Amino acid sequence: MPTEPGGSSLTTMRFGGIRDTFAHADGDRATTTAKGSAAVGPWSSERVRRTAALVMLAAVVAAAIVLFAPLLGMHLPPATLAIVVLGAVVVDLLPTRPLETATGIGFLALASTNQVYAGYHLILVSALYFARRRTGLLVLVLGALAIALPKHLFQAHYHQPGFYNWINEPSLALALFVSARWWRERRDGRLPVAAEQASWGEFAALYFFPGHAANPIVYSATDLFRERRFDVRGVLVALSLLVSKSLAHAAIWRMFPNAGYATLDVGRAATLARAPLWGIVALNYLDLALTLSGTADLAVLIARLYGWPMPSPFRFALLAWNPGELWRRWGLYNRKFLLGLVYFPLGGGKRHRYRNVMLTFLASALLMHTGWFGSKYWQVGLAGWRDESVYFLLQGICVCTWLLCGDLRAAWARRKGRGGVPNNDDHAKSADPTQRRSELRFSWARVLATLATQGTSALVHVVILAQAMPLAGRLGLIARCLGMG
Repeated sequence: MPTEPGGSSLTTMRFGGIRDTFAHADGDRATTTAKGSAAVGPWSSERVRRTAALVMLAAVVAAAIVLFAPLLGMHLPPATLAIVVLGAVVVDLLPTRPLETATGIGFLALASTNQVYAGYHLILVSALYFARRRTGLLVLVLGALAIALPKHLFQAHYHQPGFYNWINEPSLALALFVSARWWRERRDGRLPVAAEQASWGEFAALYFFPGHAANPIVYSATDLFRERRFDVRGVLVALSLLVSKSLAHAAIWRMFPNAGYATLDVGRAATLARAPLWGIVALNYLDLALTLSGTADLAVLIARLYGWPMPSPFRFALLAWNPGELWRRWGLYNRKFLLGLVYFPLGGGKRHRYRNVMLTFLASALLMHTGWFGSKYWQVGLAGWRDESVYFLLQGICVCTWLLCGDLRAAWARRKGRGGVPNNDDHAKSADPTQRRSELRFSWARVLATLATQGTSALVHVVILAQAMPLAGRLGLIARCLGMG
């Protein structure tokens, strides 16, 4: 991408010039700090150029969110969007306190949509900060304020909506999961020193991060308590992903308006041939991947605009060539949460690996996908517990089967004297898939493996996506696709 000369005007500056503007401003800031001089003041020409460039970029991001986020079903109120986007400029102008500033902006964004809950969330986070080093007290605060009280208000005052219609369920769930992850990292000694010594404002950024206004993501202390690095290219990549996935999602349903599971009942499924059934299954699976990853990309886009270079939670997941690789690339932040909270404490791949994998998938169902944690309901319908449990158990079986095949191949190789080693790929490599792009190589064997992996995953997703049919009908649809019905 061509870069504008240093003396070009901002009106003609392209994104390459914006990137250079940030680089020069950061360099000047570092030079000033190192020399202790006032060569570059707070409103120097480079500082002004940097701020103007960031305002331009923020305007582009805001326009893209307004135009394309609704295609994915995400509607940010104008006031909330303005607070979140302009907040990135404020954080950049106050570089010595980025987390505290982000907390304040996140609070304002939440208050712009729900003032009552914003106040409640403030009380909850303050109590969590006080209890963060005491396990029993932390459990008590979460149990009382994030679980019991909201559910009690709904149950006891069902006919008086004013008692509970202010409850923000995604934020309650976020408080539970972020706190659990904080506790686990601190217990394991993996909490960054800066996080251990954090002020209230810094700690609260985990719960009030501005991106949560668009899509709450379970960031860990390791994700936020690190050096900020503004990357224009990273922002533009996230922006392009959001736009392309939004357009692809819209195009799918414009081209195939009757291919959704909502229009597929048992009677229609029984009359369709196998090829059209596979088409419906594949199309809905593709659309789910686009929707989930697109909405996550919006949250990552906001994080990168604020200077936190968060990786995308979905990294070429549809190109995964085995079940283990699929789940390393699908839902990065949820995966890290479950590995740290369930898989590794159980022993990881060192002992009882198959049991640990199955229990981790079951925990994903019960903790994160039934809707009980964070909701105002004491009871969740049978379909929620049952369907999610069946779905994740089937996914766990797929991963365990893949692991077993690897172990059997290694055992056979050792028996033949070929030096095979057990499949110690324990489904939990901490390596970020963003750094493993070189593994996405082409071969016909890889193509076949990818088709088999994605086809199997698409079939398993029938369990939770085809809700117009009873569970028996969904299982029958899977059987028909496999030629067994």
